Amino acid sequence: MSTPPDDFLPARLRALALISEGEARTGRAWFTSMTRFLDLVRPAVTGGEGHVDPARVSDHQVFWTNEVDVRILPTIRETLRRAFRRVTGQGDPVLDPYVSTYLNAAGNRLVRIPDEVYGLIVAEVERGIREGLGIPEVTAAIDTLLTATGSERWPNRARVVARTETMGAVNAGVFRGAQLDAESRGDIAPFKMWLATEDSRTRPTHRAADQQRTLLTSPFIVGGAQLMFPGDPTGPANEVIQCRCSLLPIVLGETLDWTNRQFQAEE
Repeated sequence: MSTPPDDFLPARLRALALISEGEARTGRAWFTSMTRFLDLVRPAVTGGEGHVDPARVSDHQVFWTNEVDVRILPTIRETLRRAFRRVTGQGDPVLDPYVSTYLNAAGNRLVRIPDEVYGLIVAEVERGIREGLGIPEVTAAIDTLLTATGSERWPNRARVVARTETMGAVNAGVFRGAQLDAESRGDIAPFKMWLATEDSRTRPTHRAADQQRTLLTSPFIVGGAQLMFPGDPTGPANEVIQCRCSLLPIVLGETLDWTNRQFQAEE
């Protein structure tokens, strides 16, 4: 039995191109910042003679917060801006209240990394105690943990953060842009459609949501969760983290293919 043609395949592929570019920018920024952060934390935590002090991670919270603000968050902001402008053709959306709130929440998520690092160090110390390891062995394990290239942990973490934050930013930009676009058109009942990435990696709940339609102001129902758009950070982690789906607005009864709208100001 032949597979029916996918009318939305061009939109899916064009969205993927924009998303991949955003992921690459955010992933590079996050990994660079993480490397710089760990290079400061490592000697502080393990530098004491025969002593490991996880609490020293907090000494560099301000450094990490600054990295988020200066290096990482701007890549997310740029991704959201590009998606927003594809829909509206308008200028920089950062002064829009919805966009400002979204970006502030993204920053709050990202600044929590030192807490995660602290927890990992404590877990490594506890493992050493359970297994009767000596201080040199525990210190060596923590040195590896606190080296960005010491294992696949931090490169993998960079990929997860980049994909999750990029997808959320793209779809938040499209969602807010569609709201404003509908207002400008006088469309009193705009809709939206969920487009899943059709491959074996797509989770079943997202595949089932493919081409689901709902009012722009109403949530999608995905795996029992209510999501305003794919990657909605207010949703449960199992439906949000590493989501690769996209949002397609439907304005005045016609799909608004934001992926194919180009504006001179973007060049």
